[in-house]
This record gives sequence, structure tokens and C-alpha cells, in this order.
Amino acid sequence: MKLSLLLLGLSLKMKLANKNNDLFRRRLRTRTGSILIRTADLSAGRLFTFSKGHIFTKSEKFGDADVQMVWKDANIAFKTMTSSDPQALFRAIDNGDVEMVGDLSVAQWFSLLIKALKANDKNTGKDKQQRVAMIGLGKMGKGIASNIQAAGFELVVYNRTSAKTRPFVDNGAILAKTPSEAASLANIVVTSLMDDDSVRDIVTAEDGILSGLAKGGIHLCATTISPELSKELEDIHRQHGSHFMMGAVVGRPDAAEAGELLSLMAGNKECIDQCRAVSSAYSAATLIIGNDPWLANYAKLSVNYFAVSNMELMGQLYAMGDATGIGRAFYKQIFESSYSNPILKFYAQKIMDKEYQKDVGFELSGGLKDVKLMLKASNATSGSLDYAPIIISKMEKAISQGNEHCDWSVFTNISTSK
Repeated sequence: MKLSLLLLGLSLKMKLANKNNDLFRRRLRTRTGSILIRTADLSAGRLFTFSKGHIFTKSEKFGDADVQMVWKDANIAFKTMTSSDPQALFRAIDNGDVEMVGDLSVAQWFSLLIKALKANDKNTGKDKQQRVAMIGLGKMGKGIASNIQAAGFELVVYNRTSAKTRPFVDNGAILAKTPSEAASLANIVVTSLMDDDSVRDIVTAEDGILSGLAKGGIHLCATTISPELSKELEDIHRQHGSHFMMGAVVGRPDAAEAGELLSLMAGNKECIDQCRAVSSAYSAATLIIGNDPWLANYAKLSVNYFAVSNMELMGQLYAMGDATGIGRAFYKQIFESSYSNPILKFYAQKIMDKEYQKDVGFELSGGLKDVKLMLKASNATSGSLDYAPIIISKMEKAISQGNEHCDWSVFTNISTSK
């Protein structure tokens, strides 16, 4: 009964937020979807349906929904959902007390609604005892840093080009002159850089992170790096007495700015809660991959391989449309109806229009680096990523044509330009 009343209260709070919470209202209008929150024994449940900015709810213990949040029992659900601990739901997921079944993109979007719902709560995301250093304020890093600061964490910033730190310093952040100084002032250091070399250098340089990070400090890496470097950094930090955690992010710069990234986290389980409190500031969801940091690297490369393989497939089929006269619009419609992920819809439009210089979220040079990491990971494990050499060849050809700073999907133009 208590859980049923709690879910009813949540529905009323959402409808009220739809009237007076601008952030909630904006996010609500970004898509349609449904979620059924229920207990495994069907003793309690409620269906939430969102369509065209409207919220519809009803008592429902079973039935169809895009995603279901299935609680082990009503008492655990009530205790978790009323907890003041921002990590309570994550712990419940980790412990198997609740299971998400169905379209995880809807679950991720729903978590953004809840995040917006709590945006005005005085204590949401606040942790004044935890100071976070952000190193790297590029396209992704600036969005990550902005959300960390907005969540109430004390922020330290360092960037090789110091001009990029100004908006954060003007908003109260501490400016560090070196990575070492940034690390010395923080409990957690988040790095958002370019590649293996830049991350290794920022850690091991004379004025790098390691020279300033206190014993027990945490380095949370949001950069896409190789599993091999991840293992290397874990060992380096262990010898130093600090912790290395992977928190690879999935999403484009606009998602980073909106706090809608997906974080893939792995590392010391005793550090998970601290890191997840930070990643929750810029992520719609944080998935815990395991206790070894390098697992998150394999997970991220797998996700990126899925994306880049679909780009290649789109390019091949658009080329067929050009050659046969079917036209690109047909294939774009097929892609958009087949993939619910908005990122793939985004690329379906971009590749159709051959618009590779506008709205560049991830440059081709970075994409080539990632696909080479994917192939290396495949060769070291399953040997199954057969598309990778083809994509690398086309990316290298596109770079030779001067496209290295275009959006990484520009390599598909090699197929469509034949």
C-alpha cells in the first residue's frame, strides 16, 4: 500500500513539475515513452506514459511498456525511493534489488526526468566535502565540467589553453596552473582528453596528476583509451597509493552539455559511490561494468564499434540508392524506423545530407584512433570485428583528402562518392 501511494505521489509531482519546472517540461517534450514500475510479485505497480508533453498514469501491475522497473519487493522499493541517499537506487541495481527490463534508452530518458524533477531540491547533488578537479575543457570536457559545477561540487579546472577555464573561474571554480596543482586540490580528478598519449602524459609528467594527487585520491578517466593503458594506469596509481577508475562516456558534446551522457564505469568497488556521485552530475545513467577498469574500455569500444559499423552500413546503402535511383530519402526512413537510438537517427540525416563540416561533435582523426583501438582489442580477444579494417581504410583515405577535422562519419563519403 505504501509503495502504491508513493507511486501515485510521484505521478502528481510530475504533473505539477510539468507546469512550473522548465527543465522538466523541456525534457518531457523530447520524446514519447512508457515505463512500468512494479514489484516482482505484482503486489504493486504503476504505469507512466509520456506523449507530446503530456503525462498519463494509472495503477497497473502488468502489461506492455517500453521499459519495466521490477523491484524485488515493495518494502525495498519504498525504502530505496524515499531514501535521501542519492546513490540508493544505484546500489539497489548493483545488489539486484531492482531490474530494468526493456528499452534502456527509455530508462535513461526517464532518469533524466527524475533528475530534472529534483533539480530544485536544495540538497540534490550537493557534496561540499568533495572537491573535483576537471582536466581537459574541450568539446566534451567543458560540458562535463559545467554539470559538475552546477551540481554543487567545488570545482578545480586546468586546461592547456587557459582561456577555456574563464567561464568556470568566473562562476567560482579554482584555477590550477598545472595538472599537479589541480590534483593536489581535489579528492577526485576527472580527465577528458584526446588519446592514450595525452592521458599518460598528464598523469606521469613532472607536473602531472600523480605528483599532486594525495594517497587515496581518485583519477576518474572519461577519455576513450586502450585497455592496455587502463591496466598500466591502474598499476601506476596502485604503486602511488591512489586509485584509477574508468568512466568512459557515450554521447556527443551536446549530450555532455545537457548532462545526458551515458557513463561506463569500472574499477575499485570501494570508489564506485564517490565516482558515481560525480558522474551522475553529467550522465543520465552510469552503468557499472566491473571491478577492473579496463573492462569499461572494452565496453566503450564495443559501443563505438556498433555506431561506426552502422555508419558504414548507412553509407553503403545510400550509395546503392544513388546508383539505382531509389533515392536517399527511402533509406533514411528505413534507418530512422529501424533504430530508436537518436544518435543513429542523427547520423542517418547527416550521412544522407553529406553534411560533415557542420555540427562536428567528434572529428575523423579521433574516430580513426578509436577504430584502431577497436581492431586492436578485437585482435587481442575475439578477432570478430570484421568491419574494422574496412572502416580504417576508408577513414585513412578520407583523411588523405583533407577531412581530418570533419565529423567522423565523413568516411562514409568514400562509398557514396564512387
